[in-house]
Amino acid sequence: MSHIEIVARRVAWSRRVTVGTVMLGMLLLVGVFAELFASPGPLLAKGQGGLEILPAVARPDVYAQATDEEIARLHHGDFAIWPIVRAGPRTPVVAGPLAPSSRVHPLGTDAKGRDLFARLVYGARNALGLSLAAVALSAVLGTLLGGLAGIRGGSSRNALVRLVETVDTFPAIIVVALVRAIEREPTSLSLVIAVAFVRWAEVARLVHAETLRAAAEDYALAARALGASRARIFLRHVLPNAAGPVTVSSVFGVASVVLLEAAISFLEMGAPTAAASWGETLAEGAQNPGALRLIVLPGLLLLITVGGSYLVADAFRDAMDPRTVRTRRGDEDSPLSVARVP
Repeated sequence: MSHIEIVARRVAWSRRVTVGTVMLGMLLLVGVFAELFASPGPLLAKGQGGLEILPAVARPDVYAQATDEEIARLHHGDFAIWPIVRAGPRTPVVAGPLAPSSRVHPLGTDAKGRDLFARLVYGARNALGLSLAAVALSAVLGTLLGGLAGIRGGSSRNALVRLVETVDTFPAIIVVALVRAIEREPTSLSLVIAVAFVRWAEVARLVHAETLRAAAEDYALAARALGASRARIFLRHVLPNAAGPVTVSSVFGVASVVLLEAAISFLEMGAPTAAASWGETLAEGAQNPGALRLIVLPGLLLLITVGGSYLVADAFRDAMDPRTVRTRRGDEDSPLSVARVP
């Protein structure tokens, strides 16, 4: 059985992976299918104009500033299927600011009169979407530059190593705050680029260390003696071994980026954005202590995201560690039970 098969079976039998995947998967599904849970327009409408699917997505300008009465008149007489909450994350509703829970607004409204349920649902899309994009970009960039620093020698390696060390010293929150302050209208793309600009150095450091370690192994020396180039040795032998640390770092990175985005929104760094954010809801809760739901609900979602990420990353780290023979408590049922050797 190959090392990859062993790791796959260890991960598949890990209870931590199961629990963490369920936690993150539920939030991811909610974010991806946010329009099914909250939208100012119907999911499906059939009337004189024909059949429309998700008209609020196809025609966002029509529904962006329309009131509930205007939307009701727009679909008067139509056969329509509506989402759970008939409100978007940006437009204030008739109930007004800090309205209590009701049938129309199950979680009430926030300090600006927007439906809280819609804000939390679309906040999941914003948080996880930004974190996954930023982590993926930083992993690709860090792997390429870290591998280049490892296989190159002389001044080229020293220059790349110094670049990695320099970028790694920048606090991510300061870089993101500067980018948002410079832009007049901050976008999701700018946040992704700013986070990736900082996080790639961590991945590059891991790949560089793995490249130097693997270069002294017998299989790498044998491949070199047979005439294999440094690039081929890196792609065929070093990169598969570096996939483990990079994967674990990326899963941990999802939690850190989500917390970073929430912190930026909570501290109101830079110009405000129209995107829903759990951090912004937390800031509103801090300004309105009487509305505990504005603190408890987004805080719980952040806890689920961070907890799920750490469970999955910790299980991956143990499964990919070859210095293990038995499992920790909670994974005893695995046929390939492992535990770290001290």
